[in-house]
Amino acid sequence: MDSHQGFKNRISPHLPAAVLALCVAQPLLDVMSYFFNHFGLPNAVTTLLRFLMLMLIAVSGFMFSERKRAYFAAAGIMLALTLCHIGACAEAGYISPVSDVANIVRILSMPITAMCFLSYMRYDRTVYPMLKRGLLYALGIIAAVELLSLATGTNPYTYANKEIGLLGWFENTNSQSAILSVLIPVSLASLMQRFEFKPLPTFIFSVAAFSMLFFFATRLAYLALAVTGLVLALTLVINNRRLTGSAAVLLAVTLIFTALLPVSPMYRNQSLVAENAVLKQENIDRLVSESEREAKSLGLEGDELRLARLGGAYEEYLGGLVHRFGLERVAEHYDYGESASDICDARRMKISFCTLLAEDSPMLCSVFGLELAAMEQDGNIYDVENDFHGIYFLCGAAGLVLLAAFLLYFIYRIVRALISDPKRYFTLENVGWGIALVMCLAHSYATSGVLRRPNASVYFAIVLACVAFLTERDEKPQEALKG
Repeated sequence: MDSHQGFKNRISPHLPAAVLALCVAQPLLDVMSYFFNHFGLPNAVTTLLRFLMLMLIAVSGFMFSERKRAYFAAAGIMLALTLCHIGACAEAGYISPVSDVANIVRILSMPITAMCFLSYMRYDRTVYPMLKRGLLYALGIIAAVELLSLATGTNPYTYANKEIGLLGWFENTNSQSAILSVLIPVSLASLMQRFEFKPLPTFIFSVAAFSMLFFFATRLAYLALAVTGLVLALTLVINNRRLTGSAAVLLAVTLIFTALLPVSPMYRNQSLVAENAVLKQENIDRLVSESEREAKSLGLEGDELRLARLGGAYEEYLGGLVHRFGLERVAEHYDYGESASDICDARRMKISFCTLLAEDSPMLCSVFGLELAAMEQDGNIYDVENDFHGIYFLCGAAGLVLLAAFLLYFIYRIVRALISDPKRYFTLENVGWGIALVMCLAHSYATSGVLRRPNASVYFAIVLACVAFLTERDEKPQEALKG
């Protein structure tokens, strides 16, 4: 026990610097992953680095925690869920146990990281300001990478097939959108506070930050731009009427970027999506007509004709589902729909695939989840493109309920804090964290880029840890968090 305490005492002075290094490492690992994939190299190196980082975080978090029972309880719940999931997959017929368990570890990394970062901040209160600095440095690295990719003509684009959006040397667009939507409200609030809410720095920082979201070109990034600007400006006015100048500057910048919507990369992408939908509908109509003529020539009528006329269109746009579950079952699932908005919706297609797969699987899979490899068909993975749906299909109803309970705990803490002492907790900095939390939830609902992507879920974990830390009631975190 003495040797353990001695080791802890020796490394504890380095904890804030280690947290800073962890934050700075995140975008660097993302850039490394991009170039490994770009040059066709195996990503085992970056995967191993992230796994080792998770192990380091878990061990150190436990070591610095004074509430070790919470760790044992969390470990017990996670282990039980994992074992039950393995049992469900084994009953269904395991295809790739190792990759499946690795996928579960990726999902569990978010709550593990959140617990550990909260333990760091409880143990050493100087970790929090260092954490904010680390996130600001991470945002600076991302901005530098974006500019370098643009200057060298190697920007891979957010929407590569349309050459739209400033992505930088990063891989997953949804994850990167979530990362920016977390870093910008937190960093902007921190910078405004550091420069004493002066209008000129507010203008410079808001233009730079909002430009990153504006040119990224996703709808959620544009939403983050509007929400960040409007909510932070409103918070300034509510908290201190003397800061109306900075609030007006921030609001003006937000409104200018919002007014530029018709010429934004996001609007251009959505226009091309709409045009493509029209072409798809024309193609569907043609395929249905051809299949109908062929079916009538064979003498089909009634229900047989109704089904056969969809064969060509469903084969082209829902081929994986048709091959796995049959045309009749897929048509019934889609209510015999013929519109492009129905059968060309990739998100709905993947949810439909997993829904039908769950129907064919043992009951335990509905409770504890399906195997990721079981979602493969014709060389394509039909893993859903929405994180909350993904947790349900991969971890079952039990996993989704546990995740909901975990997230609701932090929301409860926010509501409790605001009701108990609104003057103390309703600050610009805390609102920045609140915006980051909302944007994480929005990305989790609309994309698969957060909860199952460790490069993005680590930021979500940090947000949750800071929310928990800043809403502590037994002490007064706000008084020691300058810096």
